[in-house]
Amino acid sequence: MWSLIALVITVAAVTATPRERRQASDECFWWEPGCTTPIDPAKETTGNPSGPVPVENTNPVERVVEGGNYAICNNGEGSCVPYYLCREGDIVTDGAGLIDIRFGGNTTVTRSSSECPQFLDVCCNNPQTVVPPTPIPYTSDCGRRNPQGVNARILGFKDNQAQFGEFPWMIAVLRQEEVVVDKPVNLYVCGGSLIHPSVVLTAAHCVASWDAGVLKVRAGEWDTQRTYELFPHQDRNVAKVVVHQGYKSGPLFNDFALLFLDQPFELAPNVDTLCLPNQDQNLLGVECWATGWGKDRFGKEGEFQNVLKKIKLGLTPNDKCQAALRTTRLGKFFVLDKSFACAGGEAGLDTCKGDGGSPLMCQVSPNKYVQAGIVAWGIGCGEGGIPGVYANVPYASKWIKDTSNSILSQLKVTVGNYWDYIPS
Repeated sequence: MWSLIALVITVAAVTATPRERRQASDECFWWEPGCTTPIDPAKETTGNPSGPVPVENTNPVERVVEGGNYAICNNGEGSCVPYYLCREGDIVTDGAGLIDIRFGGNTTVTRSSSECPQFLDVCCNNPQTVVPPTPIPYTSDCGRRNPQGVNARILGFKDNQAQFGEFPWMIAVLRQEEVVVDKPVNLYVCGGSLIHPSVVLTAAHCVASWDAGVLKVRAGEWDTQRTYELFPHQDRNVAKVVVHQGYKSGPLFNDFALLFLDQPFELAPNVDTLCLPNQDQNLLGVECWATGWGKDRFGKEGEFQNVLKKIKLGLTPNDKCQAALRTTRLGKFFVLDKSFACAGGEAGLDTCKGDGGSPLMCQVSPNKYVQAGIVAWGIGCGEGGIPGVYANVPYASKWIKDTSNSILSQLKVTVGNYWDYIPS
């Protein structure tokens, strides 16, 4: 998505639009289950676990007493449990390993047929009762970035990878397809942003051709190939798709779409909302970032990313952007529509194919971000002097808020103030 880029420009056919739309193809390139292209190298095949084979008791003796508890022993300090659940005299609570029972001499457990009703049960010390701490309720705050990550910062990143939970509003828009009977897979379509627990903002060109029933969205995702994150990702089905009434599929004017979900997301440190700007708010001159799992370079050599990446960009005034775009194959008569905004223009720093629908957000106050754009299109990726083009969110802010409020009310969902912020 962003590295020093070996640019490959492919001249479009006469009937094709002269822009590279930044959405993914139908390749199944990372989501599981059922994704075999490419095969996930992290996936391991596990064989049968080592250890003793459980003894089959064809005529079992009940080891529990009234109330479903184990029989007690050792004057109430222990419980009669199967021998393999006792390690060094203490009940195994973490499920790790099985012991070898020894009778006589140097024993690790106390065999007492007089205390335990079943021969292979042993008297084992009860585990210490640990009261788990009461979790602190999460307080939502739109546009709050976590630059150090959530609960831990990972060092050594060299390719603009984001920290886990750094941009908690980032959404992956997926399409469910049954490649094998009764085994649906999730195909990545585009990025998006969470602006309300029940609403995702994305690009119209990503979803306009799909029925809501085949779409789902994922929040809290970071590394798409593994699931070792501290907080899990969350999936929701799409109940309704609303595309801006002024959307034009050819030139991508008004490239805005709203996805309304069948259930709201549970907001958490890695899942939260992004603030929306005021109508026509001017965000020139402030620090902005774009995120996505798209390609790291243009053309066949580019690869989609497993870990979410980020890139720092600045907004470009539309007149300068239009002038730059006129130097490309778009020609000197090209007119940049007011529903677009531009960012970047430095060689090697740009969004790319697969990033479509992802947010461009700008910092308006300390640790407060608002959405400035939606990744839409560009001429190649990261070509020096040529900015990327985004759907202009401040231009459509009123439509986004009014439409969301209306549909949420129809769906009897609380609107709240999830996208609001107080300008400084």
